[in-house]
Amino acid sequence: MRLFGIGFLAFCTSFALTPIAEALSWRIGAVDVPKDGRRMHHRSVARAGGISIFVSFLCCCLFVPVRSAELICTVWGGLLLFLVGLADDIRPLGAWSKLLLQLLIVGFAVSLRGDLTGGALCFGILWVLLLTNAHNLIDGLDGLFCGCAAIEGGALCLLYLAKGEVALSYAPLILSLSCFAFRFFNRHPACLFAGDCGSATVGFLLGMLSLPLLTEAEFGARILSPLFLFAYPITELLLSATRRLLQGRSPFSADRGHLHHRLCSYGLTQVQSGGILLLICFCACCMAFLLGVERMRFLSGIGCICFAGILMRIRRFLADFA
Repeated sequence: MRLFGIGFLAFCTSFALTPIAEALSWRIGAVDVPKDGRRMHHRSVARAGGISIFVSFLCCCLFVPVRSAELICTVWGGLLLFLVGLADDIRPLGAWSKLLLQLLIVGFAVSLRGDLTGGALCFGILWVLLLTNAHNLIDGLDGLFCGCAAIEGGALCLLYLAKGEVALSYAPLILSLSCFAFRFFNRHPACLFAGDCGSATVGFLLGMLSLPLLTEAEFGARILSPLFLFAYPITELLLSATRRLLQGRSPFSADRGHLHHRLCSYGLTQVQSGGILLLICFCACCMAFLLGVERMRFLSGIGCICFAGILMRIRRFLADFA
């Protein structure tokens, strides 16, 4: 009951703080002005909504019964990354400068955990850095980023509960419900964006909180579980970087080639496009759960067939819609 009580507190805290975050965003100049055609909105929108998500996460972590060294490293690293993201929301930083700062913070946080060494440490840093930027990249459609983060955090919580790791389940649930509450203000038409202080910070937190899945992973079904859990944002990041490099452009350059842009190009609304991507994210997280829990793994084959069927149905829907 304590777990769900803290989760409910996280939802209420984030919901109550979001209007304050919106007002503060306008005051400090953290505003997204649609200056180019890649943006999906046509009016200026406040973009430091991550304030409510992170402050809610920070406050509710104080009530977690077991505050391990890993959680403390996660919170401190998240705070540093949050400050970098907030600075970028107010006055955009250069892409390489931001990446360097992210690398330093991620390296600092993962190293201080103390449970990773050698190649595992390098892989852990790469993993967290990957998820940090992947979640930042999918924050281009109303309600998409926070919806995905809420689903992923909830699935991560259920994974730990199924494994009997109750102490590890608190932080993912807090993060999930904080993002879910924020989505009420971020859904179309959004009155507030998460900004870098939200999307990058949440991506970092999810990366740090999912590291135990990697430390126990073997090459096989277990390593597939965290990959399926974050399949959508990782796929988006890899496709975007590859596309830009093949076009002879910087992997950091902006464009309208993201999956949500392509869905909207079929004539779908933002709500329909976001719904399809959230469905894909949900199905991938269900697969992650089946693969991550040993006693459920026999169902993963059936899950793969169902997942493939859903993807084919979506493809047929888009073909008919076009």
